[in-house]
Amino acid sequence: MREREEPAPAALRTHTISVRVNGAERAELERRRAAAGLREMGAYLRAAVLGQHPPRAVVPEINRRAWQELARTAANINQLTAHLNGGGRLDVTGTVRLAVVLEDLRREVEVLRLVLLGSPENAEDENV
Repeated sequence: MREREEPAPAALRTHTISVRVNGAERAELERRRAAAGLREMGAYLRAAVLGQHPPRAVVPEINRRAWQELARTAANINQLTAHLNGGGRLDVTGTVRLAVVLEDLRREVEVLRLVLLGSPENAEDENV
């Protein structure tokens, strides 16, 4: 096991600063702290006040999965759009494919909407 290095005396945080906030202000600070990916309010406040950039927030796995699913559908739409913009036409198969891709997109956006509203369990069960 590695020994932990002691910080230099000048780096030790020995001073406390207090500030009073109301409930709405505290909620906003908590939201921003969480979005910054920091666990401690003190670390967030130091970074914000001293102009430091806090580490990027960790993206939840459910958001990564939603992003990947939407990316596949978006790629299909881009291919179809490029084909049509290039003067291509859709035969019956292409028209059916376009309808399927658009329906997939509609469903994925509806699920994403439910997740953003804080209802991921509804999104999984929802037949949208």
